[in-house]
Amino acid sequence: MRFVVVGLCIAAIAAPAALAKGRISVALGDSTPRVGQAFTVYVRTDYVVPANDWLRLIAVAPRKNWYDVVGAVTGDSSIAQANLPHDGFEIKLVRVGSRNWRAAVRLPRPGRWRVVVPNGTHVGFMVPPPASWMPWVQVHR
Repeated sequence: MRFVVVGLCIAAIAAPAALAKGRISVALGDSTPRVGQAFTVYVRTDYVVPANDWLRLIAVAPRKNWYDVVGAVTGDSSIAQANLPHDGFEIKLVRVGSRNWRAAVRLPRPGRWRVVVPNGTHVGFMVPPPASWMPWVQVHR
């Protein structure tokens, strides 16, 4: 019960601050790739991420909890339990413009994956991030 209360307090504090930065859109070049087939993820912000900051992109494997994977990848949750990189992993997101980011992604096995932008900065993650920041990817054999 204590973890739920702590989580809700963190969400109440972190979410408004992150949302105050502006909007983020996440688009998939292909939402139904084959195993190992490269596809592109496009991230666009309506604000300029400072030069000394960056965004993160995390792949969450099928049937794995996004909170556990994102918390383990970022290191920002002491209760997250994920077997990395099997349950998920960070994807290199490259700045291609002042408000645009791109990543080339290959997912290693079939199933319904999620790619997650956990926050409007590289620090921490929102609980939960907006659904539009966590699109589904259906990977086929």
